[in-house]
Amino acid sequence: MTETVQTNRSVETEAMSLAERLREVSLSGHGRGDGWGSSAEAEAAEPQYSTAYLRGGLNRAGIAAQVAQHFLMYEALEGATAAHRERLGEDFVLWMPELHRLESLRNDAQYWMGEGWENEVRTRYTTPGIKRYVDRLNGVAGSSYPHFVAHHYTRYLADLSGGLMIAKMFRRSYDMAGSEGTTFYDFPAIDDPRAWKDRYRSLLDTMSFSAQDQDAIVEEVALAYQLNNEAGRDLEERFAEYKA
Repeated sequence: MTETVQTNRSVETEAMSLAERLREVSLSGHGRGDGWGSSAEAEAAEPQYSTAYLRGGLNRAGIAAQVAQHFLMYEALEGATAAHRERLGEDFVLWMPELHRLESLRNDAQYWMGEGWENEVRTRYTTPGIKRYVDRLNGVAGSSYPHFVAHHYTRYLADLSGGLMIAKMFRRSYDMAGSEGTTFYDFPAIDDPRAWKDRYRSLLDTMSFSAQDQDAIVEEVALAYQLNNEAGRDLEERFAEYKA
C-alpha cells in the first residue's frame, strides 16, 4: 500500500509544472505561519507580534526589528543576484531591477533607527533565526542557480503579493500620511502585480531545469519558508520588548 501511494505521488508531481509545484509548497509555507512566527503551540493562537505590527501595537524598536530582518535577507539575496548577473550577463533572465528592495530598506532603516541604523541591524537585531536564514542564503544562493531561483521566488513573490495590503494597513494603523519608513512595500515599476506574477511563473516554466534541479528548487522553497518562520519566532519571543 505504501509503495502504491509513493508511486501515485511521483506521477502527480511529474505532471505538474515547476510553477505549479512551487505554488503548492508556498501555500503550505503560508499555512505554517508566513514568517510571523509559528510553532506547534503558536499555531493555535494568533501571533502577537504580527498582529500588533499591522494594528499599530508596536513601538519604534519593534518596527525596526522587522525592517532589520528584511534588510539582512535582501542584502544576501541581492548580493547573490549580482553574482549571477556578473556570471551570466545578458542570459540572466532573473535580473529584474523592478523587484530590488535593498535601497528602499536602507531608507526605511534610517527612518526607524537613525544614522546608526546599520550597526543596530548587525548587532541588536541580528537574532539567531535571521542569522540562520542569512547564512543559508549566503551559503547556496550565489553559487547554485537552482537554489538562487528558490530564494528569489520565495522572497519576491511573497513580498509583492502581500506588500500593498500590508502597507495600507500599517500606514493607517500608525497614522502615517505618506510612504516614508514603509517604502519596502512599494513596487512603483509594477503596475499590475497579479499580471506580473503570472508572467514570472510562466518564465519559471520556460527554464531548462532537470528533474533533479526542480526537486532541489521545491525543497529549497520549503526550507526558505521554514527559515523565514524561525526568524519570525525571534520577533514573537521579543514581543514584550517591542509592544507599544
